[in-house]
Formats: sequence, C-alpha cells, structure tokens
Amino acid sequence: MEVKDINAYAIWVHDAVSALGMAVENQVLKLNMKNLETTGSSQRGAALLTQMLRLSFQGLGFQFRNGRISAHVLEIINVIGQGERRVGFWTTDATFTKNIGEPKSYSNDGLKAIIWPGGTTSGSLRLSSKNLRIVVPAFTRTRRLFHMNNDAQNNSTIVSGFCAEVFLAAFTALGQDVAFHFIPIMNNSKVAEIGYGHLIDVVHSGEFDAAIGDITITANRSLYVDFTLPYTDLGCATLSRNADASMWIFMEPLSSNLWIVSACFFILLALVIWILEHRTNREFQGSQGQQVATTIWFAFSTLVYAHRQELQSNLSRFVVIVWLFVVLVLTSSYTATLSSLLTIQQIKLASKRNLIGFSYSAVTGGMTKNLIPGTRWKSYSTLEAYADDLSRGSKKGGVDAIVDEIPYIKAFLAQYPSGYSMTASASEATTNGFGFVFARGSPWAPEISRQIAKLREDGTLNKLEKKWFNQESRDSVPTTKILSLKDLRGLFVISGMLMAAALFLFMLYLVHEC
Repeated sequence: MEVKDINAYAIWVHDAVSALGMAVENQVLKLNMKNLETTGSSQRGAALLTQMLRLSFQGLGFQFRNGRISAHVLEIINVIGQGERRVGFWTTDATFTKNIGEPKSYSNDGLKAIIWPGGTTSGSLRLSSKNLRIVVPAFTRTRRLFHMNNDAQNNSTIVSGFCAEVFLAAFTALGQDVAFHFIPIMNNSKVAEIGYGHLIDVVHSGEFDAAIGDITITANRSLYVDFTLPYTDLGCATLSRNADASMWIFMEPLSSNLWIVSACFFILLALVIWILEHRTNREFQGSQGQQVATTIWFAFSTLVYAHRQELQSNLSRFVVIVWLFVVLVLTSSYTATLSSLLTIQQIKLASKRNLIGFSYSAVTGGMTKNLIPGTRWKSYSTLEAYADDLSRGSKKGGVDAIVDEIPYIKAFLAQYPSGYSMTASASEATTNGFGFVFARGSPWAPEISRQIAKLREDGTLNKLEKKWFNQESRDSVPTTKILSLKDLRGLFVISGMLMAAALFLFMLYLVHEC
C-alpha cells in the first residue's frame, strides 16, 4: 500500500504498534511456548498489558516511560538533495528544541540552522558574505549586447553591454550585498559558435553559480539549469536593406479594384449631374462634345475641390455634398498610405531563387530553415558580414534578407542606423529571448525574475534598450496596409444609393410636371 500523506496521528499509531510488538516479544521470552499455550486468553492479555506498562522507549512521536506518555515529539528533518540532517524536535511542552533530554529538562533553544536550496542558511537571502562566481562568454557577436574586458591592474573581469547592465540593475534593485566574480570561459570557441552549451554545463556541474551574456532560453537547457524571466524580445525577425522606391509607387496606396471603382463613380457622378442640370443650367448645355467635356471636368475637379460650375438643382447640390465627403475620406486615406510607403520599406522576399541569410543562434534558438520553402540559405556570424552581403544583394553574391533573433537585429540597426529595416517574422517558430542562468534550485533565479518584471514595468528595460541600441521606436517595422474596395465600400454604397434616390425623385418630378 502506498502511503501518500503521514500526519502526527499516523506516527503515534506507529509508536503504539511498536510498543505492542516489544511487549509481545518480552512476554514470549519470559514464558516458554508450552506455558504460553496453557495460559488462558484473559491471563495472556493481562500479562501483555503488564509488559507494556513496564516499557521505556522513545518513539517517533512520543516518549513512553513506565506506562506513561511523557511528551509528544516530532523530529524535524532538513532534506538536502538525496540526503537529510536533523535540525531539531517539536514538542508540546517546549515547542522547538535542538535536543531531547530527560523529562522536564527541555531547553527551548530553537532549531539548528536550516540549509536552503542553493546552500544558503537563510530563507530571506541575506547573503552579505556570499560571493557569486559567474561565468561569461569570452566571445560575443556584438559589444552592444555583451562584452567583457580584463582589468590587468585589479586582476578582474569587467562586463558591459545591455545584458550586463540588466543583470546589475536587477541585483541593485534586490538590495543584496553580493560580490560578483566574472570569469570568462574560452573553450577554444569561435565567434560563430560561442560555446553557450559549455556555459550551461559548467553551471550545471556546480563549478559556477551563474552565467550571463546573450544566452537564449531553450527547453533543453532548462532541464539542467534554471533561467530567469526573459529580459529581451521573444522570437526572431527579418532584416533587409531598404529597396529603392518604384516609379509607380504612387499607384500602390489603393488596390486595383478600388482604383477602378473610384473612376467609375466619377463618371457616374458626371452622368447624374448632367441629367439633373442640363435642362435648366446653361453651363451644362451646348454641343454634345461640350456637354461631355463640361460634365467630366466637373466630376473630376471635385477631387481637388476645383469645380466652378454653379449648380441650380437642390438634388444636384445634395448629391455633390455627399460625394465631396467620399472624396475627402478617399484622398485622406490615400495620402496617409502613400506617406507610409515612402517612409517604411516593406521586406519582400520576392522569389525562391533569392538567398536568405541566417545566424547560428537563430537556428539553434528555434528558427528552422523552412521559413520559406525552396529558398536558399547562407549562414553568418558577424554583424559586419550582415551589412556587406545585404548591401550587395543576392544578384551580386550577397543576400536579400537575414533571419536572426530580435536583440541581434536591434544591435545591428544601432550600428547601421540607416538603409535597413526590421520586420517581425511571420513564422510560427520562435525563440524564448535571453535569460540569466543559475544552478538548479538556486534561490536567485526567482528573485532576479521578479526584479526583471519590475524593471520592465517601471520602464528601466526600455531605457537601457534606448541607451545601447539608440532606438526610439524601432522595435519592428509596421506593415503598411494597402487600401482596398472592401475597406471603403460603405462610402460608395451610400453615395450610389443617394445618387439613385436623386434620379428617382427627379423622374417623379418630370412625370408630375408632364
């Protein structure tokens, strides 16, 4: 039977059964089997009770002396990994005590020190004498994210960059007096392969207390160490060079169906105004060519509010007023969309023949090469190589775009602030951002996670990003929405219905007049 929950009553039952077993054993030793068999049941019970009342032993839950329970006692055990250590006892008479002595001689001196996860002896993390050995990567892809320098004068390692400042800011907000010892690890690594797996290994083995740097959180790594909350953007993005604007870019704000419908409505307006005005308005009379030219000019001049013909019919004025509102919305939307197209170059990975770049971290961090099936891929390790190949393009041996984790792209845009754009990846595959590494069970991981959450809420993280990435609002390039007929169909429906209503009323007037 599997016992899932043991309380104090279960411990007392254990002690009672133990006492009964001791009494039976003493009774059997005192009487031989023959005498025991001839003894009546009532006599055996009395003899067994007598033996129990003579017992003196200390059980798990109480002390039994001469038939009396002298104290209820629970032993307190400190579980440490696979082992355990006694830190004291709890009694009904003396609450917590380190030792159990003779009756009425307990000393209420509390418990021994409890060792908490991480090797600390205080649950409040007051580690004034604690020194943290922190391993850092000797090579990084960009100094803006993380960089280490050796201070020969003080024989120490100095860290800088966005990751380092977030780490120090979190500990400063925590208010703990902790000494940091940053130790770089070489591991014969190249820039393309920093050796982050080795950073995880040395923290997992207990050689170091933590690891910081541009370390991506992954599910596999979290099996061996504890990560803090991510302090960077999640996922990957796509980086590309801003292409030259097309000579037909002024046509792009409106979709083809919206262009066609708008032109048809201008012609429809001309026809309606001619029907309503040509009988009584001399400006819409004359030869057929003159009438056509006048009405077409009047309709299209409303686009810039330059129509000069005086309307005599109230129905015409009503139709034109409604149409001018449609023109106002249409021109305002066109202007806003065109401005976006001129200032924001969308990334277009046009054909499957194009080369797309990717970084080592983007693949190991969770991005896969099937973002765009059939596309050729090329790996990179430095930001300088990004700029060189993006400037040449795939037709000249470079690439058209590069997929990487968002923090690296932000660092690139800070180093090359003009001529390039970033957009969030449309792929479902993503990464979990950067996090700080601590040993499994370390109390620092949840505490630093709380401080990271506070830094994000009070705007400190945003300020550090602006400091190191020189960004005001460059988190991602927004996608410009091209206006379609579906977006403005309500305006055309209303205007068309009112034109039809005006024609209907005009026909009723003619019938009534006849």
